[in-house]
Amino acid sequence: MIKVDKISTSLYGIVGLRQPFNPTYDLIDDDNQISRSGLFVTDNPFVKIEYLFSSQDYKDIDFADFNVYLKRIQESSIINVCHKVFNRFDYLDRILLYKNAQNKVNQEVLNDGFVGYRIKVSDDDNIAFKIKRVLLDFDTVGDFKLMLFNTSKLEPLFSQDITITDKTQEVELNWDVDNSGITYKGDYYLGYIKTGTTPIPYTRDYENSERMSCISHLDIEKVQCKDHLTETLFDLDDEDSLSEDVGINPDIVVYEDFTDLVISNEMLFARAIQLDMTIAILRESSNSLRSNGTERQGEQQAMRILAEIEGQKGQDVLTITGLRPLLMSELNQLEVQIDRLKTGYFNNRIRVSTLN
Repeated sequence: MIKVDKISTSLYGIVGLRQPFNPTYDLIDDDNQISRSGLFVTDNPFVKIEYLFSSQDYKDIDFADFNVYLKRIQESSIINVCHKVFNRFDYLDRILLYKNAQNKVNQEVLNDGFVGYRIKVSDDDNIAFKIKRVLLDFDTVGDFKLMLFNTSKLEPLFSQDITITDKTQEVELNWDVDNSGITYKGDYYLGYIKTGTTPIPYTRDYENSERMSCISHLDIEKVQCKDHLTETLFDLDDEDSLSEDVGINPDIVVYEDFTDLVISNEMLFARAIQLDMTIAILRESSNSLRSNGTERQGEQQAMRILAEIEGQKGQDVLTITGLRPLLMSELNQLEVQIDRLKTGYFNNRIRVSTLN
């Protein structure tokens, strides 16, 4: 899985467009001219800013909107390339933390302070998890704020105000913890601040109801921090184990997330993004709804543009290696490189030993 919003934002500017020499079409803003890879879409002789601007369906498009349009094309190409490379099943596990029968009779007795779970992610790279929802098992009504912390920040990564009105409730969260931010790895804490007015959970004292599920790549245990009453992360030295139940049963999905791999190795994707964006611009130029002099010049080259995209071969014609076959070849090579990164770079790190 990849986070397309983060990747499109981070990789934008990996390729660029050169400003035309024609001052009439001096339209490209500084951001769209940036190319960190040194690759420019306009190096293809068929990609003409003049054609693209003059063939816009909205004939009164202004400078700012045209550049927004160009940015969107690049972001779409970034997403297209990444989706084509990372197109395999990436879910590793999904399960409720507690799945055995619970007898809702007895109330739990908890100390005031933070109560919840510590979640440790395995050392394996590219592991992410999502808390899709929580099932809530409380005997009394009331309010509390459910929070998810990481040890890198005092403030919660996510929070949700919850009102308990029934013996069993379900709350959708979709809290996604990927590996592309400063909070990757470390420990996570899911829980709430228990006070005298907080709803009272049921205890899990029926047969195997207290047994937690084994969740791939995650190690989860109940913890508390007595007398910690603020909605910030507590002093980790004050953490205690907890045997009582807290009334929170999270539904957790574990999956492989390659967002950070893409961002950290953006240059690998540059050539494929350049090719995909070139194809997109050529198709936009040739498929315009508008009809004007400049656009008609583009129409006269429609067959040449098609050959440039798809390729051309045969007797008595000039052989052209199309952009799409080049893109497919680049994507195949890119998949090989990514597999090497996943299996070699991450799992066979260089080790430094000290001789005695």
